[in-house]
Amino acid sequence: MKSIQVKKEFNAPIEKVFELLSKHATYNVAFAPIQVVRVKDSADPERPDGVGSVRRMGFGPIKPLQEQITLLEPNQRIEYKIIKNPLVKHHLGIIQFERLDANRTLVTYTIELQARAPFVSQLILAQLQSAIKIGFSKLAKTV
Repeated sequence: MKSIQVKKEFNAPIEKVFELLSKHATYNVAFAPIQVVRVKDSADPERPDGVGSVRRMGFGPIKPLQEQITLLEPNQRIEYKIIKNPLVKHHLGIIQFERLDANRTLVTYTIELQARAPFVSQLILAQLQSAIKIGFSKLAKTV
């Protein structure tokens, strides 16, 4: 199984960084022009983007990629998986949060991926790594 890891330091408290990255709408900023829309709320009315929620990603009316939040530990960890995608055999996204001090947070984003077609995983992961680095740099300027 192939994987990538991106680390980014945010000059903000862990609570603020977690709150930002736990919202599906945040990824509209991070990964523009890709659009992200929550299509299913979690069972927790206090946190509709929490465990069980589903987001669709794509462009305009075409959003074929669906991700479901599978774990959410406030100020510590978020996990999600891709669902209903015939091209991807396994995709797990893990976002970990580490308090460096009162106003600095280290975010570590790991993605495991196995595509159904050979050699495709490495290409997808290279593109994701680049997009995450750019997206996190954009987001770090907003907090």
